[in-house]
Amino acid sequence: MQIVIVGGGLVGASAAVAALRDGHKVTLLERGAAPDAAAANGDWDLRISSVHQKNVEWLEQLGVWTHVDAQKFFSYDGLSVTTRDRQRLHFAADEVNAERLGVMVENEALVRACWQLLRTHEAAKLLAETEVQNYDLEQRVITLSDGKTLSYDLLLGADGANSAVAKAAGIGMRGWDYGMRCLLAIAEVEQPLPTETWEVFRADGPYALLPLGRHLACLIDYRAEEEWHNVTKAEVEQKLQATFADVIGPYKLQKQASFPLRRQRALRYFDARGVALIGDAAHSIHPLAGQGVNLGFADVQVLFERLAAEPLTSALTSYERQQVHVNQQMMRAMDAIHFGFRSEHLLPRAAIAVGLGAVAQIKPLKRQIIKTAMGW
Repeated sequence: MQIVIVGGGLVGASAAVAALRDGHKVTLLERGAAPDAAAANGDWDLRISSVHQKNVEWLEQLGVWTHVDAQKFFSYDGLSVTTRDRQRLHFAADEVNAERLGVMVENEALVRACWQLLRTHEAAKLLAETEVQNYDLEQRVITLSDGKTLSYDLLLGADGANSAVAKAAGIGMRGWDYGMRCLLAIAEVEQPLPTETWEVFRADGPYALLPLGRHLACLIDYRAEEEWHNVTKAEVEQKLQATFADVIGPYKLQKQASFPLRRQRALRYFDARGVALIGDAAHSIHPLAGQGVNLGFADVQVLFERLAAEPLTSALTSYERQQVHVNQQMMRAMDAIHFGFRSEHLLPRAAIAVGLGAVAQIKPLKRQIIKTAMGW
């Protein structure tokens, strides 16, 4: 099968690798520069993903992981959640006899690894700095920005939340803004960090830490849109200092940036004219639990499992049926956490307290939650 993938980021590039593994021919289009065009930067970029253990193993099976810069990922073996009422619940990998729950990885390093692997395959064609000028879905032909045309059997839209592929296929979107921004900051920490990630909820919004090394962390702070929009560097430093200093000790900020939070989903995941959406093109989720890229990787796995077992249209139907259900469940869970853990009302806060207490006491339930966090 000839597969054209629009969008050469994490999900699109991993889909290209998966397609090659299954014997397909692939053309990968990226509107920006090739991720491996320039030398890698020694410092961590702000775009970081928490990849759970099941997906790490999948990337290992694809042959991608051996290409990832060892300085740009860090394993974590624990995670904890603290409610606004100061109730804390901790999960550890050793509770399910595992070495780790997953890894923190720089997006740039992971996508670079995918592209480097793709370049070793003759059946892969990589076109960077290339856009699609026209979609003829009836004929299954696209026209590129240089005037050339490409025919395909399957066109995958991995081009993000504002997907041009979805628009060309007439696939609508539904979503809303949360009215909040997420600030990310890379910080050098004096005191050694444990190999665990944690999140603390408060009325204003949660804050969290992702370990990137024993003395390096990504600090995350969610606040109302107006609090993080157009703030000065000094104001950012002051607010982060007030939030994190008592928890992690002295630190030095390297860089920071913020982005608005939005929830969005495609009304359909495929079009019968040989089009399918994957990753953020199909669903953009609250980053609260770091599930965005994991859901995208799951899209890829399920899609190619179905393509290997069924004719194209039937496979796309099965893919949509399965992933719409899974992804909407996760989106609803993130909404429940977002609103429930911040609630001023006693009833949801009491329900959360009872629920977390039960998880702490019922070991089989806790182990199952840990396995779910690992992707199993």
